[in-house]
Amino acid sequence: MKVIYGIGKVDRTLTNAVLAIGVFDGLHVGHQKLIKAAVRRAQKIGAPAIVMTFSPHPVRVLHPDSYLPFIVSLPHRFKLIEQLGISACIVVRFTKKFSQLTSQQFIKKYLAGRLCPKEIFVGGDFCFGKKREGTALYFKEAGREYGFKVNAVSPVRMGRKKIGSSQIRRLIVQGKLDEVRRLLGHSVSVMGKVVKGDGRGRTLGFPTANIYPENEMIVPVGVYAVRVIVGHKEFSGMANVGRRPSFKKKKNLINVETHIFDFKRLLYGKEIIVKFIKKIRNERVFDSPKKMSAQLARDEMKCRNILKA
Repeated sequence: MKVIYGIGKVDRTLTNAVLAIGVFDGLHVGHQKLIKAAVRRAQKIGAPAIVMTFSPHPVRVLHPDSYLPFIVSLPHRFKLIEQLGISACIVVRFTKKFSQLTSQQFIKKYLAGRLCPKEIFVGGDFCFGKKREGTALYFKEAGREYGFKVNAVSPVRMGRKKIGSSQIRRLIVQGKLDEVRRLLGHSVSVMGKVVKGDGRGRTLGFPTANIYPENEMIVPVGVYAVRVIVGHKEFSGMANVGRRPSFKKKKNLINVETHIFDFKRLLYGKEIIVKFIKKIRNERVFDSPKKMSAQLARDEMKCRNILKA
């Protein structure tokens, strides 16, 4: 999938496309429904299917004091979007100046003036432009004037509630992984580059791939049965999320230490995705390496059984 930062760099091969617009944080089942609808329509009319998203998140710009971690970071989101059949993703930089554009200015400058899309897909509650003045209904009327069709996709609901990113964030903090999995359509996961640790896991017989996820929500600290994506392959493993209380370090950052079962390759500098399947225990302090090694052996057996099931 081609990733383009800025609307000015879009080439002609991406004009006359079917465009899905949104932040798509988490890429939950509602977002997937919208993007898949755009992909199906693009295939039907023989046009490219592309996504337009925004970075940073509008809330971070308009309300900088609020804490809003991404469910998945932007690079992680690219991988998930690509899997849905999108050929390109345009990232529009969201700034305070950009937020002052009226809905009509946004259409003229970013859509009709540059992309000339054939059709656009947005959520039914989509609002855009200064003070969120542009509704999906207005977008449809403006589209007829500028020569493109706007499709408003209804939200996905679980019971009476509409699935939303705020709801998913709350559930991740609470560690309710099964509920989150139903709303996301995939497991809670983090992505990061493997960095060199202090080698203690290897001396205990459980070498780990260590990552420090940036700008992504982290599940509660503890030990988890996980799936690990390395390149295009998926492996089973176990991961400790936390600050490693048994070892004192100056930089006490939250990290994810993953032991991949039956895996021998070095991964330093490689990007991996860790998918959290089930928490098996809380983080603990061990007063000796021998006791920790024995517990890790029990953890491995438990995780293997969970992942087989």
